Amino acid sequence: MDKKQIQRVTKIGLPTVLAVVIAYFLLKEIDIQQIPKTLSRLSIKALVIGFGCYCLLVFAKALRFRALLNLESGVHQVFPILAMHTFWGNILPMRTGDVSYVYLMQRRQKVDATQGVASLLVASLIDLVLLMGLVVATAWSLRTALQGTFSGTALYFIPLLMGGGLVAVIIFIYVAPKASMRFAERCAGPLLALEKQPVSWTVDKVLAVLRELTTFRSNRRFLEVWIYSVLCLVIRFGFQCYLVSEMGVDIPMTEVLFALAFTNVFNLLPIQTVGNFGTTEFPFVWLLIHFGTSIETATVTGFSLHILILLYCLPLGASGFLMKPKEQ
Repeated sequence: MDKKQIQRVTKIGLPTVLAVVIAYFLLKEIDIQQIPKTLSRLSIKALVIGFGCYCLLVFAKALRFRALLNLESGVHQVFPILAMHTFWGNILPMRTGDVSYVYLMQRRQKVDATQGVASLLVASLIDLVLLMGLVVATAWSLRTALQGTFSGTALYFIPLLMGGGLVAVIIFIYVAPKASMRFAERCAGPLLALEKQPVSWTVDKVLAVLRELTTFRSNRRFLEVWIYSVLCLVIRFGFQCYLVSEMGVDIPMTEVLFALAFTNVFNLLPIQTVGNFGTTEFPFVWLLIHFGTSIETATVTGFSLHILILLYCLPLGASGFLMKPKEQ
């Protein structure tokens, strides 16, 4: 087995083992039969509304990336790409599902791979800023319940500092693209001077992505991307909170929203397991337990919601695969 094969096995094997371990320790605390019982409480109406909102979320994502990349194609041509990206993002580990977006944008929309990576980075930065704001807002509304559990630094100062820093970086790149590029090239100079092939190749790719980031200059596009990003945030957390409420579990929705926001921040990192099992439930369950929810209720709710999301993304992924451009 050569080095590349070992790396591939490691990338798949380690997340899989991690998923099994985390899921095992969570599931052993509950009666697994409670998960289908909880899902059975959802009415057909609630399931249909949830799926409709999930489709709307993918549609809003398609609008965002269409604006971000300034594509001339109609949103109906971008939607299948985001449908497949959403599917693979929910299935593949370590954020490797993002490769599908870059590949499909390059093949179906003729978007350069570097530009595709840059658009993903911009979207992730905006999402992180919005999530930090949501974490702070929900934490403030829950400040009494959180006293003694988390420090004010962890709940407010760090998220605000990170969010403010990201906004400052985005504004700096937007207002002074040439200066930001010069600063990046100056920082990269010592690494390029090493003349080590893996290092220089990586640094060159990072600089190429940064150059793409400086091209997002249209005021209208910039505003549209933020509007669509807020819309994605509202739809995503709105329908998930709705589904949890329809499950009939006794958890305040503000606590659910805080746990969901924190979990989404956590999962922006490349730490996902296969199917995102374990890494999605762990922070969600951990936070709800700190609010006084029983470990069984929190775990059953987390796994039930996750299973629904996976069931929703399956037909969307299939539709994205089938909806190929005619010229192909």
